[in-house]
Amino acid sequence: MKNFKEITKNINSDLDYFENLLLNIGGDQKEIIKEILDYIFASKGKRIRPVLVYLTARLFSEPNSTTHNAALLVELMHTATLLHDDVVDKAKIRRGTDTVNFRWDDKTAVLAGDFLFARAMKIATDNNEYRLFDIITPAIISLSVGELQQMSNSTKFEVSEDKYFEVIRDKTASLLSVCCKAGVYSAGASDELMSNAGKFGEIIGLIFQIKDDILDYIGNGATGKETGIDIKEGKITLPFIYGWNNCNETERTELKEYWNNPDSEDSVNSIIKMIIDHNGIVQCEKTMKSLKNDALNILKDFPKSNAREALAAIIDYIIDREN
Repeated sequence: MKNFKEITKNINSDLDYFENLLLNIGGDQKEIIKEILDYIFASKGKRIRPVLVYLTARLFSEPNSTTHNAALLVELMHTATLLHDDVVDKAKIRRGTDTVNFRWDDKTAVLAGDFLFARAMKIATDNNEYRLFDIITPAIISLSVGELQQMSNSTKFEVSEDKYFEVIRDKTASLLSVCCKAGVYSAGASDELMSNAGKFGEIIGLIFQIKDDILDYIGNGATGKETGIDIKEGKITLPFIYGWNNCNETERTELKEYWNNPDSEDSVNSIIKMIIDHNGIVQCEKTMKSLKNDALNILKDFPKSNAREALAAIIDYIIDREN
């Protein structure tokens, strides 16, 4: 598997330009805003969303001002939602760094997220990127709906594959979908190609979330990723659904008893073991491979290029990643 830097090496200049835009997002704002924004954006992560914007744009042309604006809008909106999520989840750490709500307080984190949403809107209106805003904002609505639906689902014990995919389409796949649509739009391609790019991005999002849910069950010794967080929060994810479906009635009764006692580490560990033993992870891996084939079938209709190769490699990277 290629590492992420190798996959994205052909768009390094795009990403460097993007980082400069991001660093200047505070503009002439008050010192407290600059301090918070510098802190937020110091932790770069993979920048998967801007990467998708640039790579899908490069399927058809060199990036232009609309491409850069699209990359900036999706990252600002994504970051704003993370700030709000961390408050809701009472999270203390993100990417190995103190969250804004932990370092400052909840009000600061919420207001910083509000600032980023407002800044994104201003960038769109200042640059007459109304079509771009039309493409991106529905994903933020879907993301919010997905999070609310997941919160509602976690108060019940309902094992439903359909509901699981409904939630992750909204809360994860929707934004990756519009990243790809926005990139293709910025290159001036047709509505049909935009639609296909959106489907490709959605599939990547589904794979991304399924892999996240797998890692919650198996963790990773090298990264020290904690397991069982979803179980403790009452989230019924795909590994559990597949494992549950492979259990007999006696095993399901036992599994549900463990599920109703999420504060016990023994219960959490027992659930993890039962799900693994009943092929919950194995079936998830098969589903990711099937989705990968769907994504590659869409990708093959785009022009051959370094960008297309990179997009294909990103699928493998997401499937094989360990954190």
